[in-house]
Amino acid sequence: MNTQIGILVIGNEILDGIVLDTNSQWLINQLKALNFQVSEKMTVRDDTKVISKAVRRMLSAGANLIFTTGGLGPTHDDKTLAGVAMAFELPVEVNDKALKIVTRQYTDMHQRGMIETGEITEPRRKMAVLPKGAQPLDNRVGGAPGVVLDIEGAQIISLPGVPGELMWIFDNQLLTLLKGRVEGVFTEDVIYLPLRDESTLAPIIDEVMQNVPGVYIKSMVKPYGESGIRLWVSSSGKSKTEVEERVQRVTNLLVKRSEEKLPKIDPSIDN
Repeated sequence: MNTQIGILVIGNEILDGIVLDTNSQWLINQLKALNFQVSEKMTVRDDTKVISKAVRRMLSAGANLIFTTGGLGPTHDDKTLAGVAMAFELPVEVNDKALKIVTRQYTDMHQRGMIETGEITEPRRKMAVLPKGAQPLDNRVGGAPGVVLDIEGAQIISLPGVPGELMWIFDNQLLTLLKGRVEGVFTEDVIYLPLRDESTLAPIIDEVMQNVPGVYIKSMVKPYGESGIRLWVSSSGKSKTEVEERVQRVTNLLVKRSEEKLPKIDPSIDN
């Protein structure tokens, strides 16, 4: 079964422009390196019903692996797991494994002098309340466990919004799980062409993609002050050697055809 991925970013602070969402970009790059392609990304507010509807919409669109980011903490506006539970009409309950993770983390933080008490208060206990049937993912750099729920032929993976915690859980808890779903290999390259006009490059890209099937070419936004055009070339397949050779062939063709057809930028001109 092909893996179709959705990312659901949750947080008022994202939609209100207070916090920049760097988590989804990081996740996409990690998934891309595993030869996964994200089909859809949504951002919603901290609202249980809205989260529930977003999960159902992604499922109805064909997603069978959904990542949620944010909303796993101890405060009143952390509603991700309640929303996931609502999407599947599941009750929520204290998960013993999750509670042990939360207890261990707060005990450790107290012993290290980071917090005044390691007591498991109700807000902290809230981080161990999961949808029934879900399993926690260990988190050794923060208080809230990640969560995995397998249901209706799909997998819902909920990760904290704190970037360091999300990254730790992904690298230490999810990689093995995700590698079991990998189909084939992926490779990419970014090339620079010292050209003026992106529109005149379009027919060359079309020609190269027709001559070398199975390759994706996309122009990239230039950093401020940089002249020329940057292209992202990527491909996936069953053989690493085959995929790497395909990308290299395309990059060589792009450079050659550009040099043949298009005028180069005069380095004395600053655009």
